Amino acid sequence: MRFLPGQEVEIASKEEGFIGSYYKATIVTYIQNEFYLVQYRELLKEDESGPLREVIRGKDIRPTPPAKLLPTASAGFAMLDRVDALYNDGWWTGRITGREGSTYVVHFENSGERLAFSDSDLRMHLEWVNGNWIATTRRGILLPQKQNIDS
Repeated sequence: MRFLPGQEVEIASKEEGFIGSYYKATIVTYIQNEFYLVQYRELLKEDESGPLREVIRGKDIRPTPPAKLLPTASAGFAMLDRVDALYNDGWWTGRITGREGSTYVVHFENSGERLAFSDSDLRMHLEWVNGNWIATTRRGILLPQKQNIDS
């Protein structure tokens, strides 16, 4: 898939300690050989003088998940649902392991951590596979969505 300048995307982190997380960014330009210059929305340069820009491989970029495929927070989540939690400026994949009111406990398999999140900081986890968004069930079975990014 070719991304266009100005397109909102998410970048998969390949850095140790951050694997399994995605960060919002905008495509600045296509460079060549499937590399892009992106500018992060939340991550800053080391000196904090402005948004961080990096050259990223196309395979580490995905479109922003479309809101119409994501359940609303009011629909709630169930035990063992795979979710993305907004944490440390990125979306981290984990599983719901508890709930108290509108606060959910999420277990992150990569780090072993369990953290509490309000429902507004969670979204159902979707995978970007072969140009389509794939939803997961509580049992981890993949369910292809008929809609893709162009729908």
